[in-house]
Amino acid sequence: MLNRPFLLMLPALIALGIGFILPMGSVVWTSLHQGGLFSMGAWGEVLSSRTFLGILGRTFSMAAVVTLLTLALAYPLAYWAATTARRWGAQIMALVAVPYLTSILIRSYAWVAILGGNGLVNRALESLGLIEEPLPLVFNRFGSYVGMVHILLPMAVFPIFAAMQRIDPALMRAGASLGAPPGSSFSTIFLPLSWPGVSAGAALVFLAAMGFYITPALLGAPGDYLVAQAIEVRVSTLAEFDTAAAQACLLLALVTALMLLLRKRIVAMAGEDTTAAPARRLPLPPLLRRLGAAVAGLLAPIATPLLWGYGLLLMTLLLAPMIVVVLIAFSSAPYLSFPPPGWSLRWFFSFFADEAWLRATGFSLVVSLAGAATALAIGTPFALALSRGRFQGRRLLWLLAVAPMILPHIALALGLFFTAVRLGLNGSIASFWIAYTVTGLPYVVIILVAALRRFDTDLERAAASLGAAPLRRFRDVTLPLLAASFASAFLFAFLAGFDDLIISLFLSSPNGTTIAMRMWEDIRLEISPKTAVVGVLQLGLLLLAALIARLRLWSAPWRTR
Repeated sequence: MLNRPFLLMLPALIALGIGFILPMGSVVWTSLHQGGLFSMGAWGEVLSSRTFLGILGRTFSMAAVVTLLTLALAYPLAYWAATTARRWGAQIMALVAVPYLTSILIRSYAWVAILGGNGLVNRALESLGLIEEPLPLVFNRFGSYVGMVHILLPMAVFPIFAAMQRIDPALMRAGASLGAPPGSSFSTIFLPLSWPGVSAGAALVFLAAMGFYITPALLGAPGDYLVAQAIEVRVSTLAEFDTAAAQACLLLALVTALMLLLRKRIVAMAGEDTTAAPARRLPLPPLLRRLGAAVAGLLAPIATPLLWGYGLLLMTLLLAPMIVVVLIAFSSAPYLSFPPPGWSLRWFFSFFADEAWLRATGFSLVVSLAGAATALAIGTPFALALSRGRFQGRRLLWLLAVAPMILPHIALALGLFFTAVRLGLNGSIASFWIAYTVTGLPYVVIILVAALRRFDTDLERAAASLGAAPLRRFRDVTLPLLAASFASAFLFAFLAGFDDLIISLFLSSPNGTTIAMRMWEDIRLEISPKTAVVGVLQLGLLLLAALIARLRLWSAPWRTR
């Protein structure tokens, strides 16, 4: 089976061609045509627009600031989990993953309740007598920064923690035994070895921040647009499709260039080392090395209690929006209010009695499950070919598969909209199915490639020596042993579709509206706690899935007796 990697990869390549490459080509085509004729008018308008160039500069600067803030918060947290709290490292990373698995829309919604004029922060400051009137903490640049850093923090923590876990603690002990002070050992041994994780996290956070839409739109100032917001306004408000396409092309070109420039860091982050040539390690800046030595040396006497305090505080802040969402869902208030004036199940009853919300939930479940199942079906052979095959171009094929996750979703959504309209599929189940297959595929490929590379192939060879055919070896040996990885891949692919809003903004129709789109309309127009109810239901399903996985792990010894 694995002697023909192209055949294994063909279904995924076809899906990427239909749901990714063709839509991207549609964006380029639209940007070069006006009135059905070839024209560079849209490009001329975009490149000569001081307003748009200002928005582009703002997007770059905010993405850079968010990246620096995220790394500054993520590194100590990852260090705490990988060293001081090493025993509980897996549990800490599981808690970090909880907000990552929760809808961006719901997390941004929670920050409105936390930072608003009557929110938790302002009320706490007023009760302490520190302020006399509420501070403007939301619907401005500060609110955007808080929301974006909170959402992107797990994306930085995971690769940094993974890099730190691979550092042998004996190296630090050896440095200490040779008389090196803690600051010197940290800056010359630990920091350089963890630097690949830092650079990988920085690449992912910056690329993701460049295409952010939901959080700046909800928490930022009304006129403080980023590029993704500018593109959406051109389409939904002004119906200037050619100009929107040119803007999307420019954003796409910039992010693609950055992705290719940082490809080795991104590939290393996912554990995808299928290329023969090792990735060149980025040098650690001397200034950062000296700063790390100074800080580590200064804090060495109180490092342990300081790290525990910092780690617990940051974990609380990471999980705070989830707690707020749960409390809002049980509020008795007739509108979004926090803290709740009382407790009630009224919003749960209201949600389950609202036909529009239930119809949107059902539609999202259908298209997300279909997309996740298809992504798993075509992503599994693709991951097998990448992890077991030996052929040129594997890194580029891996990047192609994960590109829909890294590149701005606003550009992909616009391309899917153009393609669906031309094919008469806009708002149909088929259009969402294709879109969510493509957006779920990167998670399947990343998780399964990493799992298959860790898998002991001697077990498959043993089955082959007993006469098992390739398909039976995969079904009876590989699949059962990697069941948790397959379940995780399916879950992430499902959530990629179920939590999507940007694609829904372009593909939704009266007959096909997702739950994310329904929540977006509710937040923008009504701000009722029904959105929090959806968050509680989603969080409950995630906890149920985790409980089932834990019970299966506990019962495994009994099942083998």
